[in-house]
Amino acid sequence: MIVDRSLWSKKKEFMLRRLLEDQDIGYLDEELYDILLEFFRREGTFTISSCSGRVVFIDAQMPWVREGSTIIFKKHKPITVEECLDIINKPILHNLWMIVTGPIIHASTASLREARLITSIARTAGFKHSGIISIRRDGIIIELKSGIGVTQIIKSGNTILVNTDRINELVEICNKVLLKGKERLYRLKELLIKYREVT
Repeated sequence: MIVDRSLWSKKKEFMLRRLLEDQDIGYLDEELYDILLEFFRREGTFTISSCSGRVVFIDAQMPWVREGSTIIFKKHKPITVEECLDIINKPILHNLWMIVTGPIIHASTASLREARLITSIARTAGFKHSGIISIRRDGIIIELKSGIGVTQIIKSGNTILVNTDRINELVEICNKVLLKGKERLYRLKELLIKYREVT
């Protein structure tokens, strides 16, 4: 399937306006702004959605089950022991899961060549789980994702399953994982700048 360049360009213009509006109103994750602009600076790429990595606590039967689950807490920066203990002491319906995820970016390219180049750059930066996820008339969609992450069960019903006397160690490990993901995000930005003129 050949990408309709006119359709793709209109979508890029729309997404850039939305990015700038999100930045103005404070909706955009501040750590992502500069790197997202690097994608838009390329002639053949723009981003659709992104996350710089986050720590989430959810109340769910299983961490991958969205139906009936509730997000208790979400933060894109390191968490504190006090925040963790406060969450643990809240009542839940099912199981309480602590999930740390690395950064993820979805982008659209105007050609297969550009999609392959961006994927290669991302993998070099540590986004090993990156590749094309769909080819459409309005663009080739790629997902840039690292394998960084932690999923830890904290509570089942009212029963705490972790040693609260050692919560500081759990928090320290989870924060290290979060920051490792952000290091890869910064590396991706550096490589995008290095290959800025390559199309």
